[in-house]
Amino acid sequence: MPKLRIPNLAALPAGPRWLLRGVLLLCIILAGGAVTAYGGMALVVLLWAICMGGLCLLLQFTWQTAFPGTRLRDDKPFLYSWLIGSAVGIAVMAALILYRRTVYNDDAINYFAKQTLLFGSFSQSGFYGVHVLAESLLTADYKMFMNLFISVPYLFTGRTIQAFMICYALTCFVPMWFALLMLARRLGQAVPGSRPAWYLPLAMAFLVLWPMFLWPATHGMPDAFGLTFAAVILLLCADLRFDTLPPLRLAALFAATFALILTRRWYMFWIVAFYLFYAAAVLIGAARRRCLGRTFANLLRFGIPSVLCIVLPLALTFRTILTTDYADIYGAYYGGGFLTNCAAQLCTQGVIWLALCAAGLLIALLRPALRVPALVTAGSGVLAMVLFTNTQSLGDHQSLILAPLYLFGLFVLGAELSALRRPAAAGCTAAAIAFAVLNFGNALRLPGLNCSTLLLSSESLDLTRRTDLDQMKAVTDFVLENCPEDGTVYINVDSDGYSGTTFAYSDPAHPELQSRILWESSVPSTHGFPTGIWSSAYVMVTDRTDEGGIVGPINAALRTDTPAAAHYTYVTEFPLNGLTLYCYQRTSPPDQAEADYFKQVFAEYDARWPEIFSQRMDAYLSGSE
Repeated sequence: MPKLRIPNLAALPAGPRWLLRGVLLLCIILAGGAVTAYGGMALVVLLWAICMGGLCLLLQFTWQTAFPGTRLRDDKPFLYSWLIGSAVGIAVMAALILYRRTVYNDDAINYFAKQTLLFGSFSQSGFYGVHVLAESLLTADYKMFMNLFISVPYLFTGRTIQAFMICYALTCFVPMWFALLMLARRLGQAVPGSRPAWYLPLAMAFLVLWPMFLWPATHGMPDAFGLTFAAVILLLCADLRFDTLPPLRLAALFAATFALILTRRWYMFWIVAFYLFYAAAVLIGAARRRCLGRTFANLLRFGIPSVLCIVLPLALTFRTILTTDYADIYGAYYGGGFLTNCAAQLCTQGVIWLALCAAGLLIALLRPALRVPALVTAGSGVLAMVLFTNTQSLGDHQSLILAPLYLFGLFVLGAELSALRRPAAAGCTAAAIAFAVLNFGNALRLPGLNCSTLLLSSESLDLTRRTDLDQMKAVTDFVLENCPEDGTVYINVDSDGYSGTTFAYSDPAHPELQSRILWESSVPSTHGFPTGIWSSAYVMVTDRTDEGGIVGPINAALRTDTPAAAHYTYVTEFPLNGLTLYCYQRTSPPDQAEADYFKQVFAEYDARWPEIFSQRMDAYLSGSE
């Protein structure tokens, strides 16, 4: 019987050795129990160290694979471009965030709420924190994966919304810029005569000033972090060969794919599309080299176990995906399919940006060394968009699945410009950087001014500075004074920069507002009928009765003579910028007449989604909800 051999950690390089020690320490702590129960936040720090250490090792291995024999510290153009560009990018994001006095609303609140939940659960108990984290990673649509990378810097701040966003600029965007700049460097090597000292700063300027990156980043959505792993996948697959099965490369490729899935659910559209085109390109190349059988077998040896190792741990996530009609749920976000979304991208990115990307792709198709990578990148981008737009339209952050396609074209074009004769190269590179600055400047919309043009990006990095924080504080003070710990106030507003979340998360000094304030259910197919208006002691509405979805009818129900209004009495009102919140107190429980009224009001929605409208109302009245 062979003896069990304990791996010799001392023989490993320093990076993997410390990462394995961290994982072993985590396992020992979890097995020991005492620290797990009473030292939950210490576990958060350890998890952060493991995640960041693993990411650094992944990027280091990708660099060594993409640029063998080249040390990062010796590549001055790359290093300076990344460091200086990252400093500029963080400064731009911080300036936008701090100047605007950001207050969240709508979808932007999700990851800030996840960070609050992560810290809150681990503060209660390490066991409970591990349970909540595992449940999120394995089952939820919005997973806490990115929050692990944000944790430690954010842990030592005042835990404000602004601090949260600046922290993920440091821990999520800086490594993303590094990975994408590696991709730019690799593409530049395929263009003879390109000058890295000119080309890499240009690539970095496009990365840090792209409005499509900055809009979600300055609105609480670190979704672009997933492009870190997309860039790693592209770099590790750049040779378009699968003749051998090097273990480290396969492990890194699997880790990047798994991490990309954990980042956001919709990145899976890009993953599926890319690997389909990549496998086709690999097999066609193998057939030409007369090694099709071996290559096909290698793809299966890697692909089948990889799929199983992804699907089995995430079985609950995939079950939800396969059993959920996202086209129905996200019907409110659907804007007409593939062609309509293509037209929308024309406005979102601007004619000049798309023309530059198209020019770069055309150049790549004309160069033999870049032709197949260009076809794979373009094909995977288009197919990912086709798959995604079958369920919903591309929003400001979902458009990131097209980022590899756009950046591929821009990087190739930038490398070509830098390869021109010196005077022309200098002029073209300067003009391209000037365009990046102009495109960014056009997105900085001043209050009351709209100088948008089809030539430039239509993204709006609104410079409106909030001046209503004192008015909002009057609302939250009322909630704190009149709502007990186990009570709730329902705020029904979704316009003029306000929603229930803007109040629930507006005061970091009072996190209890996040549980005491229930916010508007604005999307019929996703939210359904808000029974919170029945269970809350107070409901706040506006005069905006013409708003679509659910918000307007709820406003009308309390502001006009209806069977619902009979259950409320007016208390007070709060003037805000552009509208007024009217506060009503619930004086009697809901009855059948009120339920029948709302069933009639929402009859159209109830016909499509009865389980979250009439059935939910009936369950509440019967006491089963």
